[in-house]
Amino acid sequence: MFQVLHSQRLNELRPWVIVSTTGKVEAAHCTCMAGVAETCTHVAALLFKVEATVRIRGTKTVTDESAYWVLPGNTTKILPAAGHNIDFTSSAAQKKTLDENINGPSVVKGRRSRPSKRKIPSSTFEELSPVLDTLQKHSKGVCLSGLEKYYTSHTVKSSTLPLSLACLQNTGAESLGLTELQLHCVKYENAAKVTEEQAEAIEVRTRLQHKSPEWYVWCAGRITASMTHAVCATTVEKPAITVVNRVCYPVTSVYTVQTTWGLEHELDARHAYTQKMSACRKNLQVRMCGFLVNTAFPEVGASPDGLTTSECCGKGCLEIKCPFKYRSDSIQQALDAHDKDFCLELTANGLNLKKTHHFYSQVQTQVFVSNAKHCDLVVWTQKDMAVVRIFPDVHFWESRLKKAQEFFQKVCLPQLVGKHFSMRNAALSGHRVFLSGV
Repeated sequence: MFQVLHSQRLNELRPWVIVSTTGKVEAAHCTCMAGVAETCTHVAALLFKVEATVRIRGTKTVTDESAYWVLPGNTTKILPAAGHNIDFTSSAAQKKTLDENINGPSVVKGRRSRPSKRKIPSSTFEELSPVLDTLQKHSKGVCLSGLEKYYTSHTVKSSTLPLSLACLQNTGAESLGLTELQLHCVKYENAAKVTEEQAEAIEVRTRLQHKSPEWYVWCAGRITASMTHAVCATTVEKPAITVVNRVCYPVTSVYTVQTTWGLEHELDARHAYTQKMSACRKNLQVRMCGFLVNTAFPEVGASPDGLTTSECCGKGCLEIKCPFKYRSDSIQQALDAHDKDFCLELTANGLNLKKTHHFYSQVQTQVFVSNAKHCDLVVWTQKDMAVVRIFPDVHFWESRLKKAQEFFQKVCLPQLVGKHFSMRNAALSGHRVFLSGV
């Protein structure tokens, strides 16, 4: 009687057979469910084991070499071992090897070993110098940063980012009146200043624009291009609280149907623009753009939808508009509607951006902040696309910049430092509620 441990259960089975000296099986039985019929795989396994044992006994003893006749058993625990000590041979291959060992000459199975390594002499620094010089010339290989001859060109320049203007808040100044608070804020009049390196670092870190949390950090307190029109339309004496909050505390955009449509189709408009303009511009390049701050007037910032360069037109910026209202119309149909809110108009000089529209303030701000030669305004619908090139309007921009800087000094700083305008608005709202209840 033998014990068999089969694959689907952990309980041992006990098959047995009665075999005559001629090899005839007289009887068989197994404790499994099929064993009562005297025919099951466990009985067959037992017979295979007996047959193999008889063959092995006729050729060599089991101690001639270490357990060459043992087929893989049912493993319940796997222990870690070095790779070269693990036998990855399949069961079928092991069965074939077993038969060859039984029927063929005795051959002791050898252990796999690693191939011997050829000894290569180490190169000297002088021998490697030509290769390292070539590597240094064409790329900044990290392996060179640890070599005395090359490490100076791999020195990392520390980029100190400026503090967010939101850090100017001072709870001790919240009790001051507006005049006192404005005098107190004089010492912060240069708080928005940045160096060229800092401006570049801000742009690189905010290229995801509204998808980047840092984009809101650097926008806070600065008059962005999209807010220039609203800032110039309000007064510094009694600024609209909505404008103050949007400038000083930019938050995640509210996704309306209109804004969602624009964001979803911005990439379509960008591809259409690139394809159209590449045909008439030499070596046109369009890249994503982060938040731009100009060191000459750091109180203002801009985030155009892209920056463009070409050999024929130089540097430009890109602004994309996908009007939801006219999403299924052509540009001509939108013009024929005579909609005062539509940004384009047809004049004797062709298609132009209305100077009274808030998009005009936006693109002019983008042009001067980015030091671009022009801005391409793309108006895209599902049926049509128009590209209007806007050039710098110095007279228009100077008046807008003066108003924006005044707004920063007299409104943004008092709000950022002492929350003057939001607290005044809350007090007035409470007073109105009290009067309405009388």
